[in-house]
Amino acid sequence: MAFTTWSALRAAIKDAIADHVAGTPCTGEYSIGNRRLRYRTFDELCGLLEKTYKLEGLENTGSRQTRTSYGRYRRFA
Repeated sequence: MAFTTWSALRAAIKDAIADHVAGTPCTGEYSIGNRRLRYRTFDELCGLLEKTYKLEGLENTGSRQTRTSYGRYRRFA
């Protein structure tokens, strides 16, 4: 299955979790963009749900020019 948004992919994963709890086999594959995400066990399916948040975060990171750093340089005496 191909998805265009991360929220649609998460909804499909949650549906697959619910289907597995109801008794269907826990195998499948999803793709979003050029990434393929496969699962064969319930733990992999739950891990896949967690990975979608990380992958979405990687796509939404800003450029170095728009980042703000609140740290300061260390001074050595």
